[in-house]
Amino acid sequence: MLEELLKQYWGYPTFRANQRDIILSVLNGNDTLVQLPTGGGKSICYQLPALAKEGVCMIISPLIALMKDQVDNLKKLGISSIAIHSGLSSKEVEVEMQNTLNGKYKLLYLSPERASSQSFRNYLKHINISFLVVDEAHCVSQWGHQFRPEYLKIGELRSHIPNANVIALTATANHTVKEDIITYLKLKHNFQFFESSFRRSNLNYLVVKDNNYVRKLISILSKINGSAVVYVNTRKNAKEVSEILNKNNLSASYYHAGLDMKQRESIQSDWINDKKRVIVSTNAFGMGIDKPDVRLVVHYDIPYSPESYYQEAGRAGRDNLKSYCILFLNQDQNFNKNEFPESGQIQHFLNCLYNYHQIAFTSGKGISYKFDLTEFTNNFGIAFNDALNCLKVLESMGYLKSEDVNHQDKIKITVNQKDLYEYQVKYQHLDLIIKTFLRSFTGLFDHYTPISVWNLSKELKLSKNQLIDGLKKLSSDGIIDYIKKSSDNTITYLKSRPTKISIDTSIYSQLKNQTAYRKKFMLDYANNTSICREHFLLEYFGELTQESCGNCDICRNLNKNSFSKGKEDLTAAIKKMTLNDKLDIHKIVANFQTNDSEEVITAVKWLMENNYLLKIKNNYTWNTKEKS
Repeated sequence: MLEELLKQYWGYPTFRANQRDIILSVLNGNDTLVQLPTGGGKSICYQLPALAKEGVCMIISPLIALMKDQVDNLKKLGISSIAIHSGLSSKEVEVEMQNTLNGKYKLLYLSPERASSQSFRNYLKHINISFLVVDEAHCVSQWGHQFRPEYLKIGELRSHIPNANVIALTATANHTVKEDIITYLKLKHNFQFFESSFRRSNLNYLVVKDNNYVRKLISILSKINGSAVVYVNTRKNAKEVSEILNKNNLSASYYHAGLDMKQRESIQSDWINDKKRVIVSTNAFGMGIDKPDVRLVVHYDIPYSPESYYQEAGRAGRDNLKSYCILFLNQDQNFNKNEFPESGQIQHFLNCLYNYHQIAFTSGKGISYKFDLTEFTNNFGIAFNDALNCLKVLESMGYLKSEDVNHQDKIKITVNQKDLYEYQVKYQHLDLIIKTFLRSFTGLFDHYTPISVWNLSKELKLSKNQLIDGLKKLSSDGIIDYIKKSSDNTITYLKSRPTKISIDTSIYSQLKNQTAYRKKFMLDYANNTSICREHFLLEYFGELTQESCGNCDICRNLNKNSFSKGKEDLTAAIKKMTLNDKLDIHKIVANFQTNDSEEVITAVKWLMENNYLLKIKNNYTWNTKEKS
């Protein structure tokens, strides 16, 4: 049965390692803790049993974009699901909760704030919850790199759904974080724990030091074919690096949270569909992206935490083919600059936020407001980067949540079919629009459905404004409810405005120390010259292994030194015959009569991997250019 569901909905003939056992654990009613690496197939571990069990699977997820991405993918697979978040109007929430009660959905995605609200808990007692999923479970721990205080309240839900088991999923959790997950989510003593190695044998971790990183990046992209992601730490760098690559005939786009939603969707689509080869981005890019054939991930700037680095580098080679994760050790960057704001700075920033949104004392809790960061910083004379850093700290301390919310155009038919038909007869000029809606979309009588005004206007051979006028007429006549799209940055306050702002110094100090520790680890990783790169990363996540990866720059140098000893004559002979010629492997081997052919082939492979030999089609020639 499980394999049938996997084949029917996802098209896979077999499960990946651990997936089947995890699914069986969930179906057997066990609390289950799952740690799988980025790209390890965590989603199927709860989505498939959600189909197999009676009731609604409830998923707590930290970000709207992540929820929307999951729901969009599930709908493409024909699986009924919905995400309830702050991007929906109160009408939409009411309609979709009623649909959930009526059994229209198998999976219900929620933010932790929504799940802990009293209004949702009033609904919850009437919903048959099959099991509870906590995605990105490391957010429950203050030692996790994305601590979300509202995750601490998830454990309280268990008393409202005592018969539902819990599955907690994470990609990055060390021992301390795992213990916090077990404690705060109240996993039962007989819970099942599944983990896979953080090791990715197809990834080559390299650290590069150079005097000109732009030139080096161009050189790397000219040698390694395929799709690439270049991560930078600032929006300015994203734009500048992208422009330089394009000037050097390397097809690139830049991506960051400052672009509007339409731009980002277009850039992302072009890259996924190979219309653009390289995407240069801040860490705003990558969530929910499952492009399997990324051959190269470059960190142009050192990331601020090993968790971020591991997740971002892990977007390479998800098809299990050889790929490269390259970190630039840029000595000119101000990485050691203290970017953690002082407590007085945070208090001032929060007070300015309250004033910006005109929030009265003891008010504001649970309310979402539009937020233009550029306008805010200009109004209050706060540096843009300082504002961003203060926002991050306030989120980690549980004061607020900032998100980029995209409201699409949506419609819902609000009359019954008989009244709709009578309206179509009465207003012939709107009949075609209504027929097109009914033909193009399902569920219009039940829930709010996203529409594309642009696509519909082309199909109807109307101008965009003509269609919008028709939608407004239908709405004013009470035939549909029409929600116009907008794209907003929002802030949701998780606490009421206090009469006096006072930052908890113990939590503040802990966050500051953790930030400093993670930055130091990344510097140590980048400057390391003796320990296998993969070992270095795995040890951070608590995974110890005796076996070196053999692929990173450290291992390559060790292999190079050990191989070259005693092989000088062999490599010199290969160099001589290929220096001004192109020979296939058979001709190279034939030139050696006293050496074993396997020994020659091994030498050729080593010389090619270390960039001494170049392979052009099926021939080898000595690389006379500077080695990378």
